Amino acid sequence: KKENYLNLNVYSEYARTFNDSHNFKIMLGFQAEEMEQSDLNVFKNGLIMADMPEFDLTNGQLNSGLSKDATVHGYSNRWATAGFFGRLNYDYQGRYLAEANIRYDGTSRFRRGNRWQWSPSFSLGWNIAQEKFWQPIQNVANLLKLRFSYGQLGNQNTNQWYPTYRTMTLGILDGGWLQNGTKPNTAKVGDLISTVLTWEKVRTWDIGLDYGLFNNRLTGSFDYFIRYTKDMVGDAPELPLTLGVKAPQTNNCDLKTKGWEVSLAWRDRLKNGLNYGVSVSLSDQQTYIDSYPSNKTGSLTSGSSNTGIKWSYIAGQKINQIWGFETIGIAKTQAEMDAHIASLPKGGQTAIGSKWEAGDIMYADINGDGKIDNGSNTLDDMGDLKKIGNNTPRFRTGITLDAQWKGFDFSMFWQGVLKRDFDPGENSMVFWGTTGSGQWWSTSFKDHMDYFRAEDTASPLGANVNAYYPRPLFNNKNHKTQTAYLQNAAYMRLKNLQLGYTLPKSLINKIGLQNVRVYVSGENLLTITGLSDTMDPETAGIGKQGGTVYPLSRVYSFGLSVNF
Repeated sequence: KKENYLNLNVYSEYARTFNDSHNFKIMLGFQAEEMEQSDLNVFKNGLIMADMPEFDLTNGQLNSGLSKDATVHGYSNRWATAGFFGRLNYDYQGRYLAEANIRYDGTSRFRRGNRWQWSPSFSLGWNIAQEKFWQPIQNVANLLKLRFSYGQLGNQNTNQWYPTYRTMTLGILDGGWLQNGTKPNTAKVGDLISTVLTWEKVRTWDIGLDYGLFNNRLTGSFDYFIRYTKDMVGDAPELPLTLGVKAPQTNNCDLKTKGWEVSLAWRDRLKNGLNYGVSVSLSDQQTYIDSYPSNKTGSLTSGSSNTGIKWSYIAGQKINQIWGFETIGIAKTQAEMDAHIASLPKGGQTAIGSKWEAGDIMYADINGDGKIDNGSNTLDDMGDLKKIGNNTPRFRTGITLDAQWKGFDFSMFWQGVLKRDFDPGENSMVFWGTTGSGQWWSTSFKDHMDYFRAEDTASPLGANVNAYYPRPLFNNKNHKTQTAYLQNAAYMRLKNLQLGYTLPKSLINKIGLQNVRVYVSGENLLTITGLSDTMDPETAGIGKQGGTVYPLSRVYSFGLSVNF
């Protein structure tokens, strides 16, 4: 397999100052990208000499003695972009600042007439601390700058190499029938496409403030932004199943994101030589669906799940909403489960499972229709589903502390997310242990031992009617997205802690060294979270079953740095 990526940038700048006050700078340039990918794969059975893997040393025979033809696979792909850009900067005595940018970009991914796009942006700044009326307090408030900006960028990345061309999949000798003793070649027509697919446009408005106080010992900034994503690529409205192919993707979705970011830092040096600093940052954003063809009749779920959604788009709703059932609890006895089913005369819980017994989940009949189901799975008819959370990480936080004194140095960095709901999903073997995917996609951790066991159990572990987990089954009827198992994935983590000592120069200069420092460092030393111990808060939701990636490791390191 071979990939070639070319990125060419050519630009030139010119700067000029007039009357020692007006500063101009202009920049013009050109950029081109090209990606080429090719692959050739050959496979042949019957290696004669195991220590010499050469095609000439194969006989094409299986272990059974039957012959099998060699297989050859190969493909190639290519995309390219080109862009022209320019920038104009102006400032007057460092007080009034202005910048304007323009881009004109084209891509091979879209068809003629839709492949080129203009992307303008500009920013304005006012350094208030440079004004004459600010001079009386300049010793206290050293910096105060107000900023405003607007910008548009285009996104041409798609999940296909050629999204505006309907492709045909060719199969070599892979037909499901025989013709003259051999399987025929096949050809499969691809899904529908949109020939007018074009760039997604991201437009951002931002207003910000930078400040510095007390000889810039206290510094900080604040930003508030609104981002509009126009013509985002999404699935077309549902088409009749009789069509036989998937609906095409079109530019049919608009998003709006509102957010803010604040930072605050203090740095000082004491008379005893202690130099120290503390900085804190906090940010948040939420994204709403402005428009999408599904509207209120759109599916509440994505993929094949028939319970809570995670990432489907519904007009007027935030993204990453989680819809699920309300949990009554785990039935401690068969009589309790029978009484619950009897209270649901219009179908019980048969829409989501069968053979309900002690140790199974009892779900609440929210809409009072005498049965537990998810209706038509839409906002207009969601059955017993309700909005129970949102998967978007909120209030991202970073805290840094550092200090230096007489050769010793110390640094510490914390990061975290202060609010996040997390649904582990029906098939998460990491969270549930046993899953409907069968024994090969199930596991058992210490936490999973807290599962339901009846009073009359023969298990050597004894009874556990107040368990956290329902009885383990190789199906997912107890694993529906629900209030009882919605996780709090907020966390704070000590990402790095480092201690060091730098030897005095008066000592090391005598032996021809410039700098010698020894240090000890630790990564991921402490995590504060309410999430289940079976998952890591930073990797929750990642992997084949929503958390199957290897957890982050705690790492200790010792080092010596020497400069000659």
